[in-house]
Amino acid sequence: MSRIISIGTAVPQYNTSQANILDFMQQAYADDKTSRKLNVLFHHSGIDTRYSVLSDFGNNIPAGNNLFGNQEKPGIEKRLDVFKENAISLASAAIANAFEKLNTTVKQYDITHLITVSCTGIYAPGIDTAIIEKLGLREDIFHTSVNFMGCNAAFHALKIGDMIAKTDQDARVLIVCVELCTLHFQPKNNHDNLLSNTIFGDGSSAVIIVSDSAAKFNHQKGMTINGFYSLLLNKGKGLICWDITPVNFEMVLDAGVPELIGNEVNDILLKAGKKLNFTISAISKWAIHPGGKKILDTVKKKLQLSDEDMNYSYKVLADYGNMSSPTILFVLNEIMSGEQRAAEKIFSIGFGPGLSIESALFTYDQ
Repeated sequence: MSRIISIGTAVPQYNTSQANILDFMQQAYADDKTSRKLNVLFHHSGIDTRYSVLSDFGNNIPAGNNLFGNQEKPGIEKRLDVFKENAISLASAAIANAFEKLNTTVKQYDITHLITVSCTGIYAPGIDTAIIEKLGLREDIFHTSVNFMGCNAAFHALKIGDMIAKTDQDARVLIVCVELCTLHFQPKNNHDNLLSNTIFGDGSSAVIIVSDSAAKFNHQKGMTINGFYSLLLNKGKGLICWDITPVNFEMVLDAGVPELIGNEVNDILLKAGKKLNFTISAISKWAIHPGGKKILDTVKKKLQLSDEDMNYSYKVLADYGNMSSPTILFVLNEIMSGEQRAAEKIFSIGFGPGLSIESALFTYDQ
C-alpha cells in the first residue's frame, strides 16, 4: 500500500472578494439582464473569496499582472503566455509548503518520481520539465503529466502515484496540480459561461506519497490509500466539457450537473463500498469536491450527511472557490490539518468531464 505523508497548498497574490468580482463581471458584461443573473448566481455561490494571478478582478487592487485591461478578448496565445509566466512559481510554492510540513526541503528529500497536473495551460516542454529545472531535481527522475482532465485530474495522479509506491518501496513520489482558471475569463452571455465565471479561481497543491512500509519505517503519519473507484456516466457527457477555442479554454458547466450527481451518488457509494470493502457507517470524514454549492448541497441531502461532515468542502469553497484539479487536495489538506484519530476512514469523491466520477478511500495512520 501507499501513504500520503504531506499535502501543500498555495494561492496567487491577488485575493478578491466575491462582491468585488461581481462588480467586475457586471461591468464586463455591461447588460442589465445579465447583471441581474450574475447577482443571483454570486449571492448563492457559497464563495467569499477567490484568488487569481491577475489583478484585473479587484476594484481596489493596483494594476499589476493585467490581462483584460487593454484588450476585451485576448486570444489563446496571450493567455497561455501568462500561464507560462505564472504557473511554475505557484506550483513551486505549493511544493515548498508540502516539504515544510515534513521539516525538510525538496532537494534534501530527493524525489524519485514527479507527476504534474493541469488543464488550464498546455505547452511542451511543459510544467514538469520546468519544475525539474527550477527545483534542481535529478535529471534521471521519472516524470509524467496528467493534462486536460478537469476537476477530477488529481485522482488520476493519485492513482499513478499509488501504483508507483506499491511497486517500489523506495519511491518518493511528488504530485503537483496547478490551475490558473481565471486566465480563461470571457464575457460570453450564456448560462454555462456565467456559472463558470461565478465559481472558478486559481490555486496549486502538492502531494508527497511513499510506500506504506517506508512511512512506517520513518514514523511518518498520514493517509494510507486503500483504493479507488471510478465510474463514467455517458448520459452526462455533454454536461461538463472543456473546449479549446481561438479565444480561450471554454468551460461547459450545465445546470443539470447537480441533479445527475444527486441521482447517482448513493449508487456510486454502494458500488465503491463493495469494491473497497467498506460501509457508509465506517466513514469518519468526507472530502467532497466543491464543484459548486448546489453540488455540495445535493450530495449532502442525498447521502444524509451532517454539517460537520460537509464542513471541509464548504470551507474550501468559501475560501477559494473551485480551482479545478487542486481543489480536492485542498479539502484533504483541511482534513489532515485537523484532529485525527488512528484508523479513521476518509472517503473522497470528485466529478469531472465525461461525466466522470472518481472516488478514493483513505485510512489515517500514525
